[in-house]
Amino acid sequence: MPTTTTPRRGESTASVRRVVLFVLSVNLVLVAAKLAAWWVSNALSVLAEATQSSLDVLNNLMALALARVAARAPDEDHPYGHQEFEMVGALTVVAFLSITVFELIRDAVVRLMAGALPPVAPNAFTLAVIAASAVVALAISVYERRRGRELGSELLIADSEQARGDVLSSVAVLGGLLAVRAGYPAADPLLTLLVAAMVAYFGWRIVNRVVPVLVDERATDAVKIRRIALESEGVRACYGVRSRGRAGEAFAELTIAVAGDLDVQRAHDIADQVERRVSAALGALDVVVHVEPAD
Repeated sequence: MPTTTTPRRGESTASVRRVVLFVLSVNLVLVAAKLAAWWVSNALSVLAEATQSSLDVLNNLMALALARVAARAPDEDHPYGHQEFEMVGALTVVAFLSITVFELIRDAVVRLMAGALPPVAPNAFTLAVIAASAVVALAISVYERRRGRELGSELLIADSEQARGDVLSSVAVLGGLLAVRAGYPAADPLLTLLVAAMVAYFGWRIVNRVVPVLVDERATDAVKIRRIALESEGVRACYGVRSRGRAGEAFAELTIAVAGDLDVQRAHDIADQVERRVSAALGALDVVVHVEPAD
């Protein structure tokens, strides 16, 4: 005898898209500024920064499309909804990050192996652009992470991780440019390798958070769900506990045993009570409770 909750997904889509549009406009400005800074400085690390911001723009465009798809109501082909499309989007962010890491490492190694490093001229304009981009990236990271948690958007949270990586890479690049000005030209490709390592680290953090949801790793310890059910009046036993999804959008299924001589209405009321309690405790999107006779 199943009983389910009513899906609460969909109302945050417009807000997610507004956040992404704002971040997109900021990233477009950053790309233009960094390309100009690279043009006048010939610094590989600045080009790496511009490339990373360009990938941010692509990620934002992808997020706009996926946010709309992820908000669609469950249908016959997707009875659990379309939330996993956001996870796919987050993994696509990682794919772009992987391309960035490869390109940065390749170019940096080529410059180091060449021996004679090309001249780099990190003037005041270049330094100002990189410093400003670090401040802007920090503001974007904080803003996206806060809004992502408020709206339950994995895309925003994943993008905030990338913006956080942008902060560290901008600071590292700024330090490298100052070292170049001080007479250490090898600092440019060496700092580029450091940027690549940081990008790879933040990509791994995204994968580590998203993959468990995609492979249906349990969302909550079964012991916790079982304890909640057994604390409900009329429940003799609880078993067959399963859960999947992420916080705020989890699905849970369990079987409870009640006295065999209860009428259907009373058994259904007990199932409703268990469903409400489990849903409230987990913040679940959907809870299914099956009822069987204890004897």
